[in-house]
Amino acid sequence: MINYAQLDSLIQLLEKDTINQIRLEFVDDSHEKMTLLIRAWNIRDYQELRQISHSLKSASLNMAMQVFAEQCQLIEEASAQQSELGMQAIIDDLPAIHQTSLNELEAFFSS
Repeated sequence: MINYAQLDSLIQLLEKDTINQIRLEFVDDSHEKMTLLIRAWNIRDYQELRQISHSLKSASLNMAMQVFAEQCQLIEEASAQQSELGMQAIIDDLPAIHQTSLNELEAFFSS
């Protein structure tokens, strides 16, 4: 779920405490955006869905959350095409991928 090589590079560049502070801010922000993303999907607001998934993708890449970012990219691309094909499965799996990724980050910073 996590790109540990990227995370190590970030820590070398900015130090572990700084990256951990960014992580803590990301946790709150990403939970809020996940709620908005699900809401946008439920009403099929593709523009909002595309914007939120793009934001989540970018922020999660900065936190080395590779798998989650890839799923957000799929949502972003499908939303741009206003395509529902396969989207429900991605949306259904996204909260678990998000939480697993956050748990891995927390474990990394707790060690």
